[in-house]
This record gives sequence, structure tokens and C-alpha cells, in this order.
Amino acid sequence: MTSTTPTSTAPTSTDTTDTRPGFWASVRDDLRERREARALRANLYRELDGYHSRSDILDLLAAADRHDGPQAELMRSILQSKLAHAGRGSLMVG
Repeated sequence: MTSTTPTSTAPTSTDTTDTRPGFWASVRDDLRERREARALRANLYRELDGYHSRSDILDLLAAADRHDGPQAELMRSILQSKLAHAGRGSLMVG
């Protein structure tokens, strides 16, 4: 007597076609976030470009230090860079 065992039709491995759309969506989201971050940094840099003297930059740094968050951190980063350039004499020292 032969017994027949039912065979399972469920896949044993993950279907790669289901993961690809999620992967590409996350890549697109990541690229969009990076573009937005670059645009924000460029815009803030342009806004802070008018501050050249060491005293102006230090005043803005003091104001930025009273705030938390990613935008304040970005502002501090740009101002620190401007301050380093001012210390090297590439900006007007006040």
C-alpha cells in the first residue's frame, strides 16, 4: 500500500519581487532626504553669508547655543566653519 503525502506549495524562500519595490522606495526616500538636507544647508549658508566679522559670528553662535535641534546644530556647524575661516584670515576679522 502506498501512501501519498500532501506536498506543500508554499515557497520556502522569500520572494525577491516583493522586497524590491520596498528597497527602491527606501532608496528614493533616502535620496530625497539627502537633497532636502543639502538644500537646507545651502539656504542657511546663504542666509549666514552676510556675517563676516569674528564678533558677528560669535554673537550668532551664542544665540544658536541657546537652542537645541537639528537646525540649531546645522547653524552651529556653519558658523564654526565660518569662524575657522575668519581665524585663518580669509574673512574680515572684527
